[in-house]
Amino acid sequence: MPGNIRTSIICAMAGGALGLGLALPKAYGLAESTGPDGSNARAVHALGQTGEGVNVGLISARNVRTTHEAFEDPCGVSHAFNYDFTGDGIEFSGHDTRMAGAVISRGGDSYPNDIGVAPGADIHCGRIADNSNSMTTVFLTDALDELVIGQGCRVIVTGVQLLGVTADGDSIWTKIYDYYAYEYDVVFANASGNYEPEVTIFGDAYNGITTGGLRVTEPDVYLRVGSGSNPGPTVDGRRKPDIVAPSQNQTLPSSESDTTWLTVGSSVGQTSYSVPHTAGVAALLLGTADETGDTGDNQSEVIKAVIVNSAFPNINDKDNNPTNPAEPNNTWHGDRGYGRIDALRAYELLSAEKVAEGTGTTQAKGWAYDSMTGYGQHIYSIQGARNERLVLTVTWHRSITKTGPNYNDESSPKFNLDLTIKDPCDAVIYAETGTSDNLEKVDLLLEKDGMYEVALENTTSKSRDYGLAFELLEPLVYDFEPIDYIVDTGDLLVIAAQWLLAGSGLEADLTGDEVVNLEDFAEFALYRLDTNPAYYNE
Repeated sequence: MPGNIRTSIICAMAGGALGLGLALPKAYGLAESTGPDGSNARAVHALGQTGEGVNVGLISARNVRTTHEAFEDPCGVSHAFNYDFTGDGIEFSGHDTRMAGAVISRGGDSYPNDIGVAPGADIHCGRIADNSNSMTTVFLTDALDELVIGQGCRVIVTGVQLLGVTADGDSIWTKIYDYYAYEYDVVFANASGNYEPEVTIFGDAYNGITTGGLRVTEPDVYLRVGSGSNPGPTVDGRRKPDIVAPSQNQTLPSSESDTTWLTVGSSVGQTSYSVPHTAGVAALLLGTADETGDTGDNQSEVIKAVIVNSAFPNINDKDNNPTNPAEPNNTWHGDRGYGRIDALRAYELLSAEKVAEGTGTTQAKGWAYDSMTGYGQHIYSIQGARNERLVLTVTWHRSITKTGPNYNDESSPKFNLDLTIKDPCDAVIYAETGTSDNLEKVDLLLEKDGMYEVALENTTSKSRDYGLAFELLEPLVYDFEPIDYIVDTGDLLVIAAQWLLAGSGLEADLTGDEVVNLEDFAEFALYRLDTNPAYYNE
């Protein structure tokens, strides 16, 4: 493999601005996209976590306007930094300034609510495209060396996609990304890209979190994948994107002046404006991990597992059709991945107790980080209840080694950890073997009370580090079987069928007085038409 590969096919993944923020009615803004129907980052800020002390690297075509008010703290100190790896010098870009703002903006005098996802973090921007928009592997590796090793960036977010190179996980570009993720334990937030029929480079990287773009379905609500967000699977059949995040109608700092803000993003779902949410949430989680005494919660595999496991799954596809995540085999979808990123749920999951391999747990949620020897097996036992949903994710890194200028993939057999789940009667209720993916997520409706066995088996001779996250979701109150995630007429019929019956164990005895009567009906009425929005579709 030659030591320096050049490509002139480079595309920044962003649409045009809608206009100057000052000239537009303030219907949308970064505050809205980080709300409860966006990435939900503001809820984590309210708990005191802003990603302070975490360095994020931005790999992009140009540079950030570091003097913009959005990057300055109250003392006037900028928390954005620039580097050039092309020899053509620092050049401000509106696109790159906006991406950086979506990650770390502190707001502005006229935009106090347009706070980034991780407003306490610092961002370091590395330029890797020269004045002719050519990029080389040397530019890229020099940038990663400086940002990751030199500046200690634990998150890398990417502002370019490469066209004309097959995105099958085997290109030198993708191997470089996977090498730095594996070797230096870095979270890579990669965009799925735009306007192409499948995920593009760098979204095909195994070890990163590939993010698609969401459009609004009503003000402040992001429930539909943008029309131009690249879908999966990858050309080699892997499940990418992993997640989706808000991209439309975000008010962000831009490079025209130190006080210019633009409202950007359209129904296309530009991934340049969605992937910063992933980078910001990763920074929030790493900031959280820095404050605990746990070992392993700051590992990139754990951060990835927690983010994917906590995603909100009920997102409509590009054509606004439901993706029905409650149905079997619908956990992943080519447009939405595993769902919309949710910073608060990810924070709560990472804040739960660590679980240990070989032991049982009654926790409703938890995470694990461990290493498995070649051909080894690890067992986790989780206490579940009938009609709960078990949501569980396990992920591990592709091992890339470097010999001189060459980046070497794992030898076959490679990548794989087999996942098997058994119910309390020892029946297999889920099994995935021989997958080419290095992330597996399950979302199962449990049918029995008791201990569920989660088995991970290493099918190779290589040792394997992995991150695992799980959550048990309680059923909706008074959503009687069959579960349909709404308390409605079907459930009322259960009460009607047992009306005025007396005795113990009656399903419709909601008050526990061993008779079904008006008191139970009044109790039911309090919950009528409640839904579980993560799974219910009209």
